[in-house]
Amino acid sequence: MRWALWIALAFGLLSGALLAAQPGVNGTLARRLQHPLQASVVSFAVGLTVLVLVSLASGTFPPRFAPGATIPPWAWSGGLIGAVMVTTSLYFAPSTGALFWMAAVITGQTLACLLLDHFGLAGYAVQPITPARAFGAVLLIGGVALVCWR
Repeated sequence: MRWALWIALAFGLLSGALLAAQPGVNGTLARRLQHPLQASVVSFAVGLTVLVLVSLASGTFPPRFAPGATIPPWAWSGGLIGAVMVTTSLYFAPSTGALFWMAAVITGQTLACLLLDHFGLAGYAVQPITPARAFGAVLLIGGVALVCWR
């Protein structure tokens, strides 16, 4: 594997670990604020603040659009997707537990990724579903099913 892929794998594992911790962290915030939606708002406000500060420090804020650049309407939905993820996690993860919730999320991600790659949707390069990729996805889904089996 090329070094870039090893680095991506390391950051992917780190991001996955942080994603697994996020519902618990936000759940604690929701209990203190006494409502999941309030915790979602605070969570996104903190994230926005950090991103604006880092962007200012790196000289990449405010955003600059190339002359004549058009942005497809679906490209604006990333924040909405994040809001759905954070808010549904706040509602469901406390009762299902971290492992069950993240297993369900991973299953959804795996199925969506197969289709996104195969059809080149949402800005991804086309990577057709091959027997090896399909088998790998089936193994992931099987593992998730075992994790979710109570």
